[in-house]
Amino acid sequence: MTTRSRLISAFASLVLFPQLHSQTDTQTPSTIDPKELNVAEGFTVDLVYTVPKETQGSWVGLTCDDQGRILASDQYGSIYRLTPSSGDDPQNVQIEKLVAKLPALSPSIPESEAGAHGLLYAAGSLYVMVSETEGKRGIWRLRDLDGDDQFEKADYLIQLDGRGEHGPHSMALSPDGKSLYFVCGNFTDLPETFDATRGVAWGEDHLLPRMWDARGHAKGRYAPGGWIGRCDLNGKNQELFAYGFRNTFDIAFDQNGELFTFDSDMEWDQGTPWYMPTRINHVVDGGDYGWRSGAGRWPDYYADSLPATIDIGPGSPTGTTFGTGTKFPAKYQRALFAADWTYGTLYAIHHTADGSTFRGEKEEFVSGKPLPLTGVIANPHDGAIYFAVGGRRTQSGLYRVTYTGPESTAPAQAVPPTEAALLRRKLEALHTASAGHEAVAIAWPHLSNPDRFIRWAARVALEHQPVSNWARLALEERNPQAKIEAMIALARVGPHRYQQDIIEQLSKLNLQAIDKSLRLPLLRAWQLAFTRMGEPNTAAKSNIVSHLEPAFPSGDPNLDRELLSLLVYLDSSIVVEKAVPLLSIEEPEAPAAELLGGSSLIARNDRYRRSLERLSEASPDRQQIAIAYRLRNADTGWTPELRKAYFEWFATTHEWKGGASFTGFLSNIRQDALETIAPEGERVLLEDISKPAPHVYIAGSIPPQGPGQLYTVESAMQQIPSKLQNRDFERGKSMFASAACVMCHRFADQGGGIGPDISGAGNRYTLRDLVENIIEPSKVISDQYSMEAITLQNGDLIIGRIVGENDDRYKVMINPMTPNQTRDIRKEQIKSREIHPVSSMPPGLVNSLNPEELQDLLAYLLSGGNPNDPMFQDN
Repeated sequence: MTTRSRLISAFASLVLFPQLHSQTDTQTPSTIDPKELNVAEGFTVDLVYTVPKETQGSWVGLTCDDQGRILASDQYGSIYRLTPSSGDDPQNVQIEKLVAKLPALSPSIPESEAGAHGLLYAAGSLYVMVSETEGKRGIWRLRDLDGDDQFEKADYLIQLDGRGEHGPHSMALSPDGKSLYFVCGNFTDLPETFDATRGVAWGEDHLLPRMWDARGHAKGRYAPGGWIGRCDLNGKNQELFAYGFRNTFDIAFDQNGELFTFDSDMEWDQGTPWYMPTRINHVVDGGDYGWRSGAGRWPDYYADSLPATIDIGPGSPTGTTFGTGTKFPAKYQRALFAADWTYGTLYAIHHTADGSTFRGEKEEFVSGKPLPLTGVIANPHDGAIYFAVGGRRTQSGLYRVTYTGPESTAPAQAVPPTEAALLRRKLEALHTASAGHEAVAIAWPHLSNPDRFIRWAARVALEHQPVSNWARLALEERNPQAKIEAMIALARVGPHRYQQDIIEQLSKLNLQAIDKSLRLPLLRAWQLAFTRMGEPNTAAKSNIVSHLEPAFPSGDPNLDRELLSLLVYLDSSIVVEKAVPLLSIEEPEAPAAELLGGSSLIARNDRYRRSLERLSEASPDRQQIAIAYRLRNADTGWTPELRKAYFEWFATTHEWKGGASFTGFLSNIRQDALETIAPEGERVLLEDISKPAPHVYIAGSIPPQGPGQLYTVESAMQQIPSKLQNRDFERGKSMFASAACVMCHRFADQGGGIGPDISGAGNRYTLRDLVENIIEPSKVISDQYSMEAITLQNGDLIIGRIVGENDDRYKVMINPMTPNQTRDIRKEQIKSREIHPVSSMPPGLVNSLNPEELQDLLAYLLSGGNPNDPMFQDN
């Protein structure tokens, strides 16, 4: 009998002690009043339950059982079951604390709380996605075997190697009720038990060396990135479904069985050409959605990735659900509800068929401040939507949304799928090696389909079949669209011997003569021929360069980026001469990715508005950055004059503002260029002329006047009124600098990047939560910023953060103040690794402030740096 079998049969390992009480049984902290929320017309929001933080934690995952009861997971603790009110008082609820002690897996992994991000009730079982509990991460199934309405049996179905905020997240039941779909962030490895063949041959596919994040985030993390898997209800037949996400938290099916998710951005990249906002993705079989770490994020125009249905803007995506089963108007029954933790917004996404996929329109359905949304579910038993707020041990609560308007709430029928969608699904059924030779005949005509998702499905079907079954067809294809798709497929899965054939076929397509819609896919096909098959020979290089050089520059920003990459890679002798002058041409005005949040989000979110005001004053030129980034790898064509012009450009960027990694990226581009481009005799001069001006975070700040005191959370709260008013904005700003907050934390577009970005503090923290985070920084440490205690075989102890890895060693950041300085540690040297429980932020930073100065600092943070906030008005 295996260890796992013994564990699964351990009947008493999961102990559930129901502790019934109503909301009025205990004194609880306050949550945002529903009257202060912005709600779509005709809808009403009620506060159902305010979670006692010290005893019931902070809720992040929600599901609904077959009796309409709501189960909720504390991010770091237990599971709770709430029976909604059947009367007029929405707060007349009953709560059961399910003390879920997951069974011991070994003497070193004792029984423990769940620490779950996601819950799913299906087929009489409660599926639990454990994310925070060491040694037990993955999917557990809880069952009631004796009919006592308690889950006394625990089975460990799938072990997942990943933790915390970028680890295992949530689950959804397939429309046919036979499969479990689950989603994991980009720090979660694929299990060895997975059949990973639904997606074929993913890779990094960067033609030029990729630059890792300037602060070390996700350094050494490669494709597939965040991913979605599926299995049967017993945890068997595990397979990869789609991938290439950053950190999508939840997934949801519409009435037709189409899958959607809300994927996160990398907010530190704002201002760079590779920044992509949060977005809604239609998730299809074998889909790759383009996340690659650092500056390697694929643009959505790459032919070997898939785009969004709609870009949302900055944020932190959490729960998603469709309105199916609600007593809402038909429009909302069909809507995807997507929650954003950072900006306190529950979006309703209204999708319209667009061929075989969809285009989306967003509506701010519910919004507020602070409203750190986590889980969201539709409850078909009462027709309402429920959402939770909380996360990272912040004050949590459960809210209910009902419709009280005049429109009909009769069940809405599903909109029939389009013919294009049915064709796409037919092709997706061929995404298996067992489809046989027939798959080639069925898929081939659709390589030229004008629908991008159909072409994708056809190409992936092709890639599942032996190359020998379709290589001849690929090389004989005459339709330009089909030829490009076929060459992409052949480059991705074909042996190296086909490279010369691919080069010959692509050379037949004149970049300047073909349809504009084919130009970027053609350049991507060229790139893949080299990323997958290696550098071509000298003669081929020369021929390809002569083919591409006349097209550069084209005047199309995206086309020029990809042309420049190819010409630099192929050692064009004239591309530097053509590209350097482009550094002095300003990018035409266009809506920046950061602005996609929309005017209402900007107006509501003080931090966001202030940040955008500053960005508009010193907006970075993304096209110039993209050109400089690529030119750092150019080996030929430089003259002293061109080098001087290139390096002088860096000095013009010092006023540009962006995300937390923005300045570091520019610095690293410059450093790379100095090492690769600058000759020894010119290096001192080029280094000098390229130096940006020193940055001053907050000029003219005044020190605290004191007298200070040794604050505790309780002593501070006793001296702070429940409502801050008549505060001094300038003094609060000075305290932000004097207490050293600015050195480590981003606030709007200012500050360091050692600790979390606190720009949105007012949108996700109550006053008490904020005080607690400042005075007790080690109480909640985001795993994005946690350090590890690494004990070596010789007894040495190293405190640091692992930012990179290869086969035999780790790269460890020892000093957060200098994130680019790392130490290599061989894996064989390591005896143990543990999460270091102490924050790199020292306690007591506000002890030099008197109570008035502390209140000014808190008001400054909660206002998002807005001097016009009511907290700074005379009353």
